[in-house]
Amino acid sequence: MAAYGIPESGSGRACPARRTARSARWRAVFVLLIALLPGLARGADNGGLGPLPIRNLFPVALPYLNFVPEPVLVLPVSTLQVTYQFAVANTFINSQHSSTSSNPVISKSDVEAGLTAANFPTQGYGAYVDLEADVHTLRFRYGLSPALELGLDQSWVSFGGGTLDGSIRGIEGAFNGVNQQRSHAAYNQYHYFIAKDGQLLVATEKPIDLVPQDPVWSLKWNWGEGGKLLPAVSLKLAYKSPLDRAADVPRSLVSSGKPDVGYYLLLSKAVGFVVAHFQAGESMLSVKDRQFASSLQHKLFGLEFRGSPANSLLLELATQSSIFRAPSTDSIRDDFQISRPTDVVVMGWKHKRDGFLFNLGLMEDLNAQQNETDIVLFLDFGWQW
Repeated sequence: MAAYGIPESGSGRACPARRTARSARWRAVFVLLIALLPGLARGADNGGLGPLPIRNLFPVALPYLNFVPEPVLVLPVSTLQVTYQFAVANTFINSQHSSTSSNPVISKSDVEAGLTAANFPTQGYGAYVDLEADVHTLRFRYGLSPALELGLDQSWVSFGGGTLDGSIRGIEGAFNGVNQQRSHAAYNQYHYFIAKDGQLLVATEKPIDLVPQDPVWSLKWNWGEGGKLLPAVSLKLAYKSPLDRAADVPRSLVSSGKPDVGYYLLLSKAVGFVVAHFQAGESMLSVKDRQFASSLQHKLFGLEFRGSPANSLLLELATQSSIFRAPSTDSIRDDFQISRPTDVVVMGWKHKRDGFLFNLGLMEDLNAQQNETDIVLFLDFGWQW
């Protein structure tokens, strides 16, 4: 056995007991692999209907690429899927760090008098965002091969005062997450102000209607459908292609005018009638003059409860790093929460039968960092053929 790197016995021959034990172990490993191979290799229904396809709709993040959850498995070859999504996102943010030279929040009288750069701190970010966004999205998916799927997303965004402010407190109360600053503001108003280091980056009170975002192209590569033990796994690549330079309002409110790229790992595993989804990745952003974070990290964990092959209930938890850069001044780092990660819960229902698709869902923020949309209501419908 010297040729195998095992010391020889004093007699110059391999120890029979050792050789027998080694052979038995290899036989056991071989038998185990043979037993597991069907489960590892054979496809299983690990994909489910997939998580709810809603991106982060925080107004400050809208001009940039963001992660959109989707099923792990790709469409069959030459299959086209077209869906339309309508989402209403209500946001109220009144946040800036405390300091001796500024108030921690902006009062109702400040808003009525008209906000200027003087209302915001001279270090770090300040935000006063009171708006409702309507987002219309068309999504196209096409099966290029048994392992590749091509995608295209195109959205149109409207900003205004909306009509949901009076209902938000009741909905947020169910999650014990009422934004107390809402009680100091008039309902259904539109004010969008973002400042950094005393300079206004966004300052508008004029509604916008159906302004097109930059189209997002994607390519999803499925590595396998998994089996009894292994999950289904895919890699998704995304590219935001700018329509124009988007230098002025209103285009600049929904487009950075520059390309962004992203990569995302998608996994799903079925256990009985429950499908677990885990998706994570990074969006790399082209930002101007370090105004915002240059990348966003995303993580999603979801449970899909299959009521039938055509219907699923979903509960998802998602976290994303903040679009706001962390402060560089240590003296304001501790009380500057707006740059901390966001957390949201997404819940809803998905239906798919005979080529028809329908989704209905709700997204609610779970923390008090004031760097996330308060609530999003959305529905999708479409066809596949």
